[in-house]
Amino acid sequence: MVKKVSAVLLMICFLSLLVYKSESKADEITTLIKKAEVLYKNGHYDQAIEELKFVIGQIQTHQMDEYKKLLPSPPWGWKGKEPTGSVAGPAFLGGGIQVSRVYTGPSGKEVKISIVSQSPLVRSLLSLLSNLSILGESGNTKFFIYKGEKAIERFYPQEKRGELDIAMANRALISIKGEGVTEASTLRMFLDKLPWNKLHALISYD
Repeated sequence: MVKKVSAVLLMICFLSLLVYKSESKADEITTLIKKAEVLYKNGHYDQAIEELKFVIGQIQTHQMDEYKKLLPSPPWGWKGKEPTGSVAGPAFLGGGIQVSRVYTGPSGKEVKISIVSQSPLVRSLLSLLSNLSILGESGNTKFFIYKGEKAIERFYPQEKRGELDIAMANRALISIKGEGVTEASTLRMFLDKLPWNKLHALISYD
C-alpha cells in the first residue's frame, strides 16, 4: 500500500512538470491531474492511477503531434506524404512514441524519416553504437558523429539502399532509410534538413 501511494504521488508531481512544458493542452490536462489528486487524497488509489494513465496518454499524443510538425518539408524535386504517428503501450515493443514521413523523388527514389522516443529500441541502438565505436568500421557500415551525437551509416550502393541511425540525447532514435538511392549523400541531405535544435529541445523534455 505504501508503495502504491508513493507511486501515485510521484506520478502526480511528474505529470505536473510535463504539463508545464505542454502549454497548449495545459488547462485540460491540469484539470485531469487535479481530479487524480483529489482521488489520491481521498484514498481512491486505483482510480487515481487509472486517471493518471489517461493523462499520460494525452500528453504522449500531444508530444507525437509536436514531433510530426518537425519532420521536414521535401527537398526541391521531391514530394512528401503526410506525416504519420502512433503512441504504443508497454505491451508493444516496450512502448513509446513513433512518427514518420515518406518522401518520393526522381527515378523511383524513396526516403523515410522516423523518430522513436521513450522506447527500449533506443537503448538497443546505443548498445550497437558503443560496440561499433570500439570495434571500428567494417564493410558497408560506418560510425560517425553528427552534431555531437553518435550515429551509424549503412549503405549498399549495389542494392541502391541505405540507412542512417542516430541516438539523440540518449533518449530518441532518428532513422533515415532510403530505397532506390545511389549515394549516401541523399540520406545526409535529409538529415541536414531536420530542425536539430527544436528536436533536441523537445526530446530533452519528453
